[in-house]
Amino acid sequence: MEITKRKENTAPNIWTAQENLIHFYRLTTAALGILSIFLFGAILIVAMRNPVVVLKSQGAQEFYPTVRQKVSIEKVDVEAFTKAFLSKLYVWQDFNADRLKTELEPFAEPGLVQKIADGQTQKYGKELKGKRLSQAITFVSVQVLDDRVVARFDRVLKIEGIPLVIPTEATLSMIEGDGSRLNPIGITVTGIVEREGAK
Repeated sequence: MEITKRKENTAPNIWTAQENLIHFYRLTTAALGILSIFLFGAILIVAMRNPVVVLKSQGAQEFYPTVRQKVSIEKVDVEAFTKAFLSKLYVWQDFNADRLKTELEPFAEPGLVQKIADGQTQKYGKELKGKRLSQAITFVSVQVLDDRVVARFDRVLKIEGIPLVIPTEATLSMIEGDGSRLNPIGITVTGIVEREGAK
């Protein structure tokens, strides 16, 4: 019968075990560092590649290569943005302040969104409470100036199905910022002054 000898817990044995453990940790850390550098490089390469736009239509797919570049915002872009913003602000079926805030949040500063929602709630949620309401806008014209945007249009407010036409002028202040998925052009409305009865 063989008896195996246990290593004694002497100082040299403990010291050797600690050195082996430290050596293992060093190798593991070095390997993970190299892997991290490799993954970071791969992410950079993928992020810098130009995206491909895929257009799907009735069973066919078309692929369009694109180029990343900064696009300047022209007056026509500001006009289109303004019309879309006015549509989100003034076109609705049955006024709902929470829905209005959700619609405006990607396009206006948070403080302005709350101010607009409070004003609209006062006008439609309290003064006309209990009435069936809907609103649309027509004859929208937009004038882009150096320091502001002036929009003129007719608001068609239906109260219990009876239309009321309100000529309106809205002066908007805007800044250019970073785009997002919901606001790719990156324009943000910072202020709006509405004047009813404008001609």
